[in-house]
Amino acid sequence: MPDTDLARLRTYLDQTLERGEERLPPEPRLSEELGVSRGRLRTLLKRLEAEGAIWRHVGKGTFIGPRKLIDTPTTSSSFSMDDILQARLLLEPPLAAEAAMRSTAEDLAAMDNCLAEMKLAESMLQWKRLDEKLHRTIAQATRNSLMLTLYDTLRAQMKFTLDRRIDQVFGAEPGPKENTDDEHSLVVEAIRNHDPVEAERQMRAHLHSLRGKLFGLR
Repeated sequence: MPDTDLARLRTYLDQTLERGEERLPPEPRLSEELGVSRGRLRTLLKRLEAEGAIWRHVGKGTFIGPRKLIDTPTTSSSFSMDDILQARLLLEPPLAAEAAMRSTAEDLAAMDNCLAEMKLAESMLQWKRLDEKLHRTIAQATRNSLMLTLYDTLRAQMKFTLDRRIDQVFGAEPGPKENTDDEHSLVVEAIRNHDPVEAERQMRAHLHSLRGKLFGLR
């Protein structure tokens, strides 16, 4: 059965981002707004933290998105969109290959759930959240905590450059869905077949395709 409490919390995150905010309110206020107990809220937050949807900074609060290891706007703005795209091309195809060798049935079920939800996404923000979740699930499936940390660091930088470009190109549409959902499916299928060569090839093809959609570059 769907977890309605978790669904409400995910919607709350989306609405918070739509307001241009990243920090969540303190737990007492958040539990009251969601209508759940403090204990239940902590369980939900731990689940989202494990997904990389939120991160916690002791003394500062809970923030939406992956943990930032580089945490200054000045440093972030020094990374160009080309920097980000090149970094993704260097990092994510090998992650997909490693996931093909190490993924479990649970990992694949999580990827399948992302794919199914992406097809039903009703907003650009929802589609992007699911896209981020899928790519991070693939990174998690490598069972390599250092590689996952590198991915999270890269993902945190995307919001300063690449995410803005996606918003410019696609506006409020549900997302760059033309062919993109099919590309994701090909990546996941290669991982399911435990074919690292094909998984790496499909991920690289997907990122090149995305680059073309955003910038007309092949």
